[in-house]
Amino acid sequence: MTELSAPLAEKLARMGITELNDIQRRVLATDKNTESIVLIAPTGSGKTVAYALALLRNMKPSTPGRAPQALVLAPARELARQIFDVLRPLAAPELKTVVLSGGRSVDSEIPSLTASTPPDIIVATPGRLLDHISRGSILPANIRRIVIDEYDKLLELGFERQLSEILQHISKHRSLTMLTSATTPESLPKALEAEGKDTPPVTIDGNAASKLIVMDVPAAQRDKLDTLAVLVRELLAAGQTSMVFVNHRDAAERVVSGLGRRGVTAVLYHGGLEQRQREIAVAAFVSHAADVMVSTDLGARGLDIPGVGAVIHYHLPVDEAAYTHRNGRTARAGADGTAYVILGPSENMPPYIDTDHTHYPAEPSDGVTMREPYTLMYIDGGRRRKISRGDILGFAVKDAGIPGDKVGHISIAPDYALVAVAAEYASALGQAARLHRLKGQKVRITPI
Repeated sequence: MTELSAPLAEKLARMGITELNDIQRRVLATDKNTESIVLIAPTGSGKTVAYALALLRNMKPSTPGRAPQALVLAPARELARQIFDVLRPLAAPELKTVVLSGGRSVDSEIPSLTASTPPDIIVATPGRLLDHISRGSILPANIRRIVIDEYDKLLELGFERQLSEILQHISKHRSLTMLTSATTPESLPKALEAEGKDTPPVTIDGNAASKLIVMDVPAAQRDKLDTLAVLVRELLAAGQTSMVFVNHRDAAERVVSGLGRRGVTAVLYHGGLEQRQREIAVAAFVSHAADVMVSTDLGARGLDIPGVGAVIHYHLPVDEAAYTHRNGRTARAGADGTAYVILGPSENMPPYIDTDHTHYPAEPSDGVTMREPYTLMYIDGGRRRKISRGDILGFAVKDAGIPGDKVGHISIAPDYALVAVAAEYASALGQAARLHRLKGQKVRITPI
């Protein structure tokens, strides 16, 4: 990786990246010769790493009064956190990176912005960034490199005015302005067009041949729940995890309830849930405490869940962009994946699904074996109480007597933790918390 310094290449290697992909090489090559880039790349293609490298490769710590240097805008808090989780391990130790988004108070973020070492890189949602600018806790005039990730979604959600206001605070003399999208947009944001750059942006189209297989699944009845339950069971028997997409929150809740009555454990993910509820849903899905995640299109962007083998369109997507982003939850980073489109008796494949697709008959069958059930447990202590994954694993094995291979995914948040254990050991873990201390502290451990 001759395009990068040895320390940056070493950090990539620790993340398991020993060679840049085509999109990443093209972004770095283009960044040398232009100040405006539009990157069209499917989710899971490595675009976040691509622009992270473009931001970081020549960045030096800010001199006093000259921070922040770089800004990444994201349309949703989940995506902002995901971007931060990529940037932070790649940045040099002396470069400070912060994430600003909803889910916590504005006041709690101010100390990290006004300390003796203000951040060099800010990852933020538009509304939260403007809150800080209005309070004076961020002075954006020195920002010279900006990335607007998934800007098509940002405009779709009505952030055009906020974007315009943000750009008014940032110098037009930027060394990089990059916009990313998984679909080809019809136009640039008006705020950027109004800046009247002499040189048009360079477009990098990273949409290459996908390893995604598309299958249509006929449902005999208008209510597709029986067909969905059969399909999910068959995927589980084949060792595949899946995400189910619906078009409305109430439909998501109905599908979760219906799957439960049919013996499938599902978790819910939509914008009407609190941030902690969504975090718990993701942890349950990742840890296999739940068989499947049912989501609105909120989950089609910003969720990077490893190993999702299939996406199931329970409802037909509202448009091609929704279809593209839903499918982006699988077949990520060159992996294989399958998109199943369940069609009711009066439904047909939308015209924008022009991929050759295969017919998949999800018919009831005997002998489908479900995975061993797991229970997700909530611990009322997290990073702020210095509790680590190792502490929780050790407590489960030593104090609760749970075999190590029966302890699943462990997730640590600032104020709580989640651990999945084989269902037969759930009560033992709760009982151990009543009798013993976790890292010298009394905690409550209860099933979700």
